[in-house]
Amino acid sequence: MNAEVEALCKKMTQDRFLRLLEGLQGIEPFIDNKESTAHQNVNTEKMATYAEVISDTHLSQVNTLSEQTNIENISQYSKPKESSDPSDLVKPIFLKDQDVHGSEKPPRAQWLTNVEIFKSISAKVPKQCIKGIQRIREMWRIYMDNEGDRLSLLVQGLNLRGRQVPLHSQNPHNPSTLQKDTIRIKVKNIPLSADDGQIHRALTLQGCEIQGLFREYLRVDGRMTACETGDRLVISKTLDKPIPRRFNLRFKLFN
Repeated sequence: MNAEVEALCKKMTQDRFLRLLEGLQGIEPFIDNKESTAHQNVNTEKMATYAEVISDTHLSQVNTLSEQTNIENISQYSKPKESSDPSDLVKPIFLKDQDVHGSEKPPRAQWLTNVEIFKSISAKVPKQCIKGIQRIREMWRIYMDNEGDRLSLLVQGLNLRGRQVPLHSQNPHNPSTLQKDTIRIKVKNIPLSADDGQIHRALTLQGCEIQGLFREYLRVDGRMTACETGDRLVISKTLDKPIPRRFNLRFKLFN
């Protein structure tokens, strides 16, 4: 008998040694009732042979497989997370249809299109910086991928259908959220048919740095209706000096 095998046999208990001999001779091994039988359903295809146990081949294969699994798990959890898109932090710019068409709503065939707005923006900033153009009701939202081009558009405005159209840094239909350095001016006693551009120019000449101008709608039972009251709401930067309450256009200011 090989010396290595003989040394291994000496380390075995008597009952294990008997089972080994019976197994090698093709005899069904005797199992002591006191011995646990919990592993009778082990997949024999994956069991190590006697020669593999002697040569430690099976042990090295198991260690190699375990190391590969650990490496895969580590690489899976150590992958760097994708950085968030910086354009997600850039606020949209707002464009009102009313600033292009005036107070009267045009027929559907004359509505602004996103293609027109895209071409107008492309004349001011690189078109690759335009992330999205979306129309919701009568308000356009323009999304840029960086703050620099967004500010550039706010300063320059857009040229649409032969007129210079202002852009808004915040939704002019939702003026309740005001910045610290802005005020709200309410314009009253002016016809619905009056052009909002006249109001804009008159207030600008008085030193107002207008951030937004929109029309007030009637609320009934706490719900907004499509009925206009005639009043205009202006969002402006803080005034350096007071402005007169009455203008030559015959409208009255409340601030």
